[in-house]
Amino acid sequence: MARSILCVHAHPDDEALFTGGLLAKTKSEGGRSAVITCTDGRWGYSPGHIEVGHEDHDPEATALQRLSDLRHSAEILGVERLIPLQYFDSGMRGWPVNTWPQAFVNQDLEVVAAQLAAEIDRFKPDLVITYDRFGVYGHPDHVKAHDATMAALRSTNHHPELWLVTVSVKAAASMMASLHGTEGELPQWLVDMGEFGTPDEDIVDVLKVGEFLSVKRAAIAAHASQLDNHFFLEMDEASFATMLGTERYAKG
Repeated sequence: MARSILCVHAHPDDEALFTGGLLAKTKSEGGRSAVITCTDGRWGYSPGHIEVGHEDHDPEATALQRLSDLRHSAEILGVERLIPLQYFDSGMRGWPVNTWPQAFVNQDLEVVAAQLAAEIDRFKPDLVITYDRFGVYGHPDHVKAHDATMAALRSTNHHPELWLVTVSVKAAASMMASLHGTEGELPQWLVDMGEFGTPDEDIVDVLKVGEFLSVKRAAIAAHASQLDNHFFLEMDEASFATMLGTERYAKG
């Protein structure tokens, strides 16, 4: 019987970048998938590629654009159920919005966990996936999504297996070394990575995206409104496979 999975992500495009291969593989094998996206991504690029901080940046229009992008990506990946919670994006680590009362990171953990628990009990997945305890690379919304998912699983009636999206410390160091000299072209979240990584011996599943690479790339392209994704989309196929062609999961 094909596995059913539920992914808990923080922002529109995380489902494609971090779990696009697994979602596409699940669909191809006749499985079921659901994606919860916790925030609205309002601090991304506004329509017209206007970055946050510019006087013409429109957070509400950005949130609407990113919801549309998310729906398109989910369709490409074969996601059966998409649940956008639409919490207020908290921005990158250290941004002033981190302290705003409406930011996702400042929401009551029990309230968010109760929402996630209800969706887990409704969908009844075999496997729940969210970020590792570092939020993969330290993004505050990713860490909050991890904490809320862990709290949710302590209160659900349904008890699925838990995997955590992570990166190999060894593989990440090798990848970053290979990108030396391109720092000015990298997405800022890659440049600013905080504490991260899992030792190889604690990684339970390594998915070589392989035949699903083109689907994953198409899902990322659905989020082309976000200029930082262009870094990946402009890569040749071999470079894209090196950067995003392997997905690693640690057991929760």
